[in-house]
Amino acid sequence: MNVDAEQPAAHGESEAVLPPISTAQKRLWAPWRMRYVGGGTREPGCIFCNRLAEDRDADALILHRGDRAFAIMNLFPYNTGHVMIVPNAHVDSPESADLATMQEMTALRGPLLRALRRALGCDGFNLGLNVGAVAGAGVAEHLHEHVVPRWHGDANFMPILASTMVMPEMIPVTYAKLRAELVRELTGGHQFTSIIVSPDRELVLIDGAGRLPQAVADNGEAVWRAALRDATERGARDVEIAGWAGEDRASDSDIVLLLRAALPENALQATGHAARRIADLQGEEAARVRAAVARLDDAPIT
Repeated sequence: MNVDAEQPAAHGESEAVLPPISTAQKRLWAPWRMRYVGGGTREPGCIFCNRLAEDRDADALILHRGDRAFAIMNLFPYNTGHVMIVPNAHVDSPESADLATMQEMTALRGPLLRALRRALGCDGFNLGLNVGAVAGAGVAEHLHEHVVPRWHGDANFMPILASTMVMPEMIPVTYAKLRAELVRELTGGHQFTSIIVSPDRELVLIDGAGRLPQAVADNGEAVWRAALRDATERGARDVEIAGWAGEDRASDSDIVLLLRAALPENALQATGHAARRIADLQGEEAARVRAAVARLDDAPIT
């Protein structure tokens, strides 16, 4: 199975001919995919080296930076949670990488699989290296290992008849879930901070001491599920994960998630909480909240 799709196809390559759509059929709109299916100009240089050098990890979907290897989500995934383990060094084949690099890539695989299972509840994985263009590598010049989550029934009629995979959630949401779990795996920490904002992005939930809420995920409980549970217990309603709100650089930093929710005054007061206007916040937490909200506008796919 060819599992490479990092780069859009170049202009001039053959395109699939789609059957006409009858009036009885419905469309699934995913306009961001035009960057992939429509081809377009390839960026100069190596996409993996470029993402690593930009030092904008949340935008680049980098989940973890190690001394010799990093983990990055695929912007054009074969399935939800499609991640790649990549050496920092620009090498094209395992025999070109030093032993320490290959060991770090191998060591990262276990925590990544555990994080994916807990965050997404996947039933299995496709793992693989495509070495060289002849083997199907879309970025043949820079080695990378694919980690593709699988679920029972994910090979339904859509990929078979329409050559289309249906992604059940937006990539920034998946990124937040996976990064939280991977930080937890690599540090052993279960505590997290939630930035819970109203749908209009005018209000943020604070606790009785005027701080952003913090909580701890139970053993075996995904951090994002714990965040939803905790927000509801504090009085928020219709809670959903919106994105990552922690440190941009993918180091072993604190876990901070951005949540979107209705913040009814009566429900919050009953639990000793309140909704404060973001414009009125001051200090370090004010900067953190505003940066998290601004990141929603800059997310690669919204």
